[in-house]
Amino acid sequence: MRFNENSRLGDVISEHYQLLLILSRFGITLGFGDKTVRAVCADSHVDSKTFLAVANYVVNGDGTVYHDIDTESMIRFLRLSHQYYFDFLLPELRNSLKRITDDIEDTKLATLLIKLFDNYASSVRRHLEYEDRILFDYTENLLGGNIDDTNLSVSSIIGQHDSIDGNLSELKNVMIRYLPAPHGMVRRVNQVLYDIFAFEEDIKMHSDIESNLFIPLVIDLENKVRKAK
Repeated sequence: MRFNENSRLGDVISEHYQLLLILSRFGITLGFGDKTVRAVCADSHVDSKTFLAVANYVVNGDGTVYHDIDTESMIRFLRLSHQYYFDFLLPELRNSLKRITDDIEDTKLATLLIKLFDNYASSVRRHLEYEDRILFDYTENLLGGNIDDTNLSVSSIIGQHDSIDGNLSELKNVMIRYLPAPHGMVRRVNQVLYDIFAFEEDIKMHSDIESNLFIPLVIDLENKVRKAK
C-alpha cells in the first residue's frame, strides 16, 4: 500500500513502526494527532513529496518515486541520518557492548569485541563523512548550476566510494559463538546482539535509499546541468 499526502500520519506509523526512525531524520516529532502527512510536513517545514518518497521506499521498496524528490530536502534528510549514526546510535551501541564486556572474565575476548566494533564504527564514519564532504557538496553545487571543471562526476564519486566493510558480521559471529552469558546476563547479551542486527538492517536501508532514490536524482540533475553549459 502506498501512502499519500492525505494519509493520516498516525495511522501510517501505527501500521509501520519502522518509519519512526524516518520521522526523526526528517526533524518531525511525535504529537501530531490526526493530522495528514501534508499537514505534519508543513508544520515541520518538510517537503511532503520527499518524505513520502522515502517512506514508500522503506515500506514498499518503490524506487520509481525518486522523480518526486526535492533534492535539498533529501540532502538534509541524509545529513540528519548521518548525525543520528554519529551522535546517538553508534555511541549507544558501543556503551551497551562495553557494559557487557566489562562483566565477562575473558579479557582477551572482551578486548576483541570492542576492537571489532570500533573498527566497524570507524569504517562507517569514513564512509558517511565522505558522502557529507564530497557527494553532498557536489550535489549542492549542481543545484547552483555549477559543475566541477575537473573530471569529478557523480559516477567518479561513487567509484571512489569505499564500501562499509564486513566487521559487523564478524562481531556478530564472535558474540553468537564465543561470548558466554553468565547468570543474570543472558537477557542483556541477547538484547545487545539484537540491537546490532537491527542497526545492520537500518544502515543497509539507509544505503539503499541513497543508491535507489538519491543517486538517480543526482545523475539526472548532473545531466541537466551539463546540457545547460
